Amino acid sequence: MPIYEYRCSKCHHQFEIIQGVADRDAKLTCPKCGAGNPSRMMSAFSCGGPKLGESGASSSCAPRPGSRFS
Repeated sequence: MPIYEYRCSKCHHQFEIIQGVADRDAKLTCPKCGAGNPSRMMSAFSCGGPKLGESGASSSCAPRPGSRFS
């Protein structure tokens, strides 16, 4: 399940919640002050799976050979 980051509009507390896609529209409250309707923040993501070269297969997030990031 994805982890979403939120910020409370009242006290500005930042918190994370593990939410399934079906729970995306659930009404949330700030765990610190109890205010409703926190804002979802943009957050980084990571890719799972083996690293390039560990199993002969490349991870979907690994730089492609010859790219400017390799």
